[in-house]
Amino acid sequence: MLFDNAGSYTPDMAELIDKEWEIIADDIGVSIKQALMIMKLRDDAVMRNQALILARVIGIMLQSSNMPVSVHALAIAAGLDQLNGAKSQAEIALELGCTRSLISHHVISYRDILSGKDSNFDCMKFRKSQASREVFKAKATDPVIAAKARIVAKMEAKTKI
Repeated sequence: MLFDNAGSYTPDMAELIDKEWEIIADDIGVSIKQALMIMKLRDDAVMRNQALILARVIGIMLQSSNMPVSVHALAIAAGLDQLNGAKSQAEIALELGCTRSLISHHVISYRDILSGKDSNFDCMKFRKSQASREVFKAKATDPVIAAKARIVAKMEAKTKI
């Protein structure tokens, strides 16, 4: 055998007929009964998490003083913005008579709730990724960059006099 990880050109027949609990049992090295229990615990945890996310979304909507902004932001965060034919957050803001930054603020809030601040739920059509948010946050709080900005501001103030 030339390569240990080389796949076959023919489909793995066991993969086509094995059930999920059989695969879990083989992968983890447990009995079928234990694999079924693992699947049940996993499914229960997923349903509890989904209920918690839904409750948080409803809570934010109930607290919102601007329901149209809140609903549009939820649609954007979930990737459903195309349903309204919106092309950008600025276009939505113009339609609702608010600022783009307000829309963005709500979108980020919903995105954080929907994903648990995890990158698994990242619809990035109208916004930055979670990783780039961290980079921008670091840049905004970097003392070296803040010191450079102060120096530049002083130099600009001197040249205007």
